[in-house]
Amino acid sequence: MQTDWNFITDTIRRKKCVLFIGPQVYTDKNGVHLEEALCHAVDARNPQHPYIQSFYDQDGFFLFRENKFRTRVISQLRDFYNSPFPEAEAIFEKLARVPFQIVVSFTPDRLFSKVMERLGVAHQSSFYHYGQAAKPLQKPVQELPVFFNQLGWIEEDESLVLTHNDLFDYLEAVFVGGHINTDLKAELVQANNYIFLGLPFGKWYMQLILRVLGIHADGASFDRIAPAPESLDPATRALYEQEFKIQFVEENIQAFVGELYECCTDKGLLRQASVTTVPEIKLGNTPDEIMDLIAYGETRRALESLRILLSPARNPASLYRDLEMQAVLMMSRFEGLERKAQAGILYTQEDNVERAKITYDLAALINRVREAALQAA
Repeated sequence: MQTDWNFITDTIRRKKCVLFIGPQVYTDKNGVHLEEALCHAVDARNPQHPYIQSFYDQDGFFLFRENKFRTRVISQLRDFYNSPFPEAEAIFEKLARVPFQIVVSFTPDRLFSKVMERLGVAHQSSFYHYGQAAKPLQKPVQELPVFFNQLGWIEEDESLVLTHNDLFDYLEAVFVGGHINTDLKAELVQANNYIFLGLPFGKWYMQLILRVLGIHADGASFDRIAPAPESLDPATRALYEQEFKIQFVEENIQAFVGELYECCTDKGLLRQASVTTVPEIKLGNTPDEIMDLIAYGETRRALESLRILLSPARNPASLYRDLEMQAVLMMSRFEGLERKAQAGILYTQEDNVERAKITYDLAALINRVREAALQAA
């Protein structure tokens, strides 16, 4: 069918259009799909693999030789998802400028979110954890756009859906409810238009997930639009058209996104990108200056300043090595807290308590540095 761009841009303007992105968006210039690239990266089909007993191509799930090997494979997956995906990134650079209020990803990475950050697009990130209750969002969806990982986040091991057992636990949690933020779920239900880019429609469980999200509802209150996947067989396509009322359009993903971007440009809907060169950060050079950074709430700069101050290049004396290690570990604590806050998996009170602990420990460490300097004098 022909794409009704006026309808699509109108629902985007009214914040009533939800974007879903899936693994086929990551297809490279040679036509290699994400799942195939992932299998190659972790050598998943190797019958002698030390950690993976089987990889089920039809469903895209692993069977580990022992459960303890799960974390080993996740480490490899994390490296894979942190590698460059230039074709997907080019698509996301356009989509990030389109003012979707909700973007739901069916991959566990945060590439789309990183592109938004680079373009200066304010947003909040969250993810579905089938083993935990829903975490509150930083702000209501209508005030701050949401990027949401529907099948878990690569930095939170136990949230990932990697095996058939994970899938069954996930589906059980989804059907029971309570694991997705109520504000986000309400916004999903109230949308008038859903756009699906690169979803794995050929996977049998996609029908269950879409049904739980309410996208199977029969009625004229909303539309579902998707570029037609080349590999989707006629019978499966007919099922989605008849049961889920998905309208498969003529354009492929790249052409669809390009046309969407141009239409939003013509109607003045695009978000303004604010890509700027990051200025050199002024760091503290002495314990007193670093303490001033703490006073002004510049915790990251204070930690970085202290690490540099205690580095062998600045202070070769061995008495600073233990203090340097403590500074490095404290930086790791802080960055881990920042990642959790960005992911929306910390309650506000818990976040405040942890930040206060780090600030106190950092001030105490600076005092120890002062004492060590006096002893060395």
